[in-house]
Amino acid sequence: MACGLFLLAPPCSLARDPLREDALKAGYLFNFIKFVDWPTAPASDPFTVCFLGSTGVLDQLAAALPNKRIADRALAVRALSAGEQPTGCEVLYVDGAQQTLSQPPLNLRAPGLLTVSDSANFLHEGGIIALFAEGNRLRFRISLGNARHANLRISSSLLQLASSVEKEP
Repeated sequence: MACGLFLLAPPCSLARDPLREDALKAGYLFNFIKFVDWPTAPASDPFTVCFLGSTGVLDQLAAALPNKRIADRALAVRALSAGEQPTGCEVLYVDGAQQTLSQPPLNLRAPGLLTVSDSANFLHEGGIIALFAEGNRLRFRISLGNARHANLRISSSLLQLASSVEKEP
């Protein structure tokens, strides 16, 4: 992935090309997954990353999935329709434009669900990781309180790279 080694390098530069931006977001998403501890699940079940909107990020991640595994589980991607709840998903990526349009509201605090979005108010709405552009760079913020509510542990390595970490109130 374009920024697959983001943990070893400074934040990646955003390009004006939407395909490149989608590839960067997919790279970040894959790396986020590797640095989060989930409650255990059977190895026979696929590790499912669901998307609400943002088919470009879904396509970029799907293209990188062959032979990739998370904790001995195969990876799978799935698109959700508007209003569909993320049942069976370990990760939910919500396009910022889709989030405000979704009816009924998404359950962003489901146990065992890592939520990621590029929406400006995502952390305050219950999300765990918010992507944002800072100058020409893709950065992220993390809500530790929301992660704890979802029974997820985020690696200290990932926390150190976040532009900010919100603790529990």
